[in-house]
Amino acid sequence: MTQPSMSPKKAAHWNSRFEQARAHPSRGPEEFFRVWLDLVKVSAIQKVGRTGDHRTFNELSAELERLYRNHCQ
Repeated sequence: MTQPSMSPKKAAHWNSRFEQARAHPSRGPEEFFRVWLDLVKVSAIQKVGRTGDHRTFNELSAELERLYRNHCQ
């Protein structure tokens, strides 16, 4: 089963957010990462809303927690 692609309106929104993050040279990496996490978070929440299946959100949360423990503490 193929994943539905992002609508042109949503793609434009996220591209704009990434471009805004890139426009801040001193905070670029931090801003880019924030936008990336927002995209992942919003996508997971929207998938749960569409499907009613909370596994995606739960698996994402667990993976982010694992990354935090392994790389950020």
